[in-house]
Amino acid sequence: MSDTGKEPAERLFGYDFTVLTLAATFGFCNIAIFYGFASYLERLGIDPAWRGVLLGAEPLAAFCLRPFLSVLVTPRNALAVARIALAAMGVALCCYQFARGVGPILGVRLFHGLAFVCLVSAVIVLLSRVIPPRLAGRAFGYFSLSALVPYAVMPPLTEWLLPRLGSEDAAYAACSLLVLPGLALLAPLGRRLGRRAMAGVQGTGRPRLADLRQDLALPPVRLILLANLCVFLSTTLIFFFMKPFALGLGLADPGLFFTVSTAASILVRVAGGSLYDRLPKEIPLLAALAGLAGVMAGFAATTGVIRFLILAGGYGLSLGVALPLLNAVMFGHSPAHLRGVNMNLMLFMMDAGYVAGPMAGGMLLAAGAGYPKLFWLCAVCAAASGLCILPLAAGRWQGRRQV
Repeated sequence: MSDTGKEPAERLFGYDFTVLTLAATFGFCNIAIFYGFASYLERLGIDPAWRGVLLGAEPLAAFCLRPFLSVLVTPRNALAVARIALAAMGVALCCYQFARGVGPILGVRLFHGLAFVCLVSAVIVLLSRVIPPRLAGRAFGYFSLSALVPYAVMPPLTEWLLPRLGSEDAAYAACSLLVLPGLALLAPLGRRLGRRAMAGVQGTGRPRLADLRQDLALPPVRLILLANLCVFLSTTLIFFFMKPFALGLGLADPGLFFTVSTAASILVRVAGGSLYDRLPKEIPLLAALAGLAGVMAGFAATTGVIRFLILAGGYGLSLGVALPLLNAVMFGHSPAHLRGVNMNLMLFMMDAGYVAGPMAGGMLLAAGAGYPKLFWLCAVCAAASGLCILPLAAGRWQGRRQV
């Protein structure tokens, strides 16, 4: 009887987890198609001074709204928010074909960003209810694929659609159809994760201010949030500034860096996902962050293409371990009723990194510093993230030795 009773709690790939992962995948598919948005704006004749604003409007909406959504989106309303947000994303994708000036495009981008951040925030809250704590490392490793796979699939699919549909905005509208299977898959979740199912369940209501203060006063929570910010400060610099560096090395296709690193990241999450929960999570996390800092320092001294691609693989492997474990460690150190809040705060740290990282890198390069100094800054940020995790890893190691 006891074994039978425990089995469902230890199962990861049930309907709920699988559907939530697919819903997030559909959401990221609707973002990944904008890889060529800058070229689209140029074709429309948008003033170059406004292109950066329009590109950044969607992530800016996420950055501004995420702290509020962390509190407002609760397990009781998260499923309804996810459904509305997914439908709103479909509407936003259809609106691009009618937006031509700066003002209309800005409005659509902000609306699109609002829908996307609501979807991801709601899915994270729901995941916090269905992930078995002992399988958190594996769960976040697999769930993170929902953000990686679309960036490998949607650009070539969009390129296939463009000559057949004639324009980017028509391709955006066509991709809105991806919303329909997402909504269909979410429908059965109402029985277990809907408002009625959650009514009266302890820890599913909106947290009080006192709860948030106690939560943020916990040293592990603060350290993990700071570690996540440092990681994304470093990785966004790599994302935005690696292309010109790769071209300077003589790499004909700079996209090869992202192909290699993404493939390595996916590989380690799929092949090694089960190991994430067999070891004390803080210790391999610390090792991955140390490896990430070393790889970034290696970029600073790289002059050859072969070494550069080897480092790209190391970069992907390190991220493939570090990012899921950061989330899993936060999941484990969070009070059960505030896990959804803290997972959204982790996303807010990611948003902050995407805003502050490119600004810092741009100012550094504008001041005359070269790419080696930029990569050393990345390495310092990754090392700082490791220093934040060090006390947690040391505590975990001591605990194992005393057992």
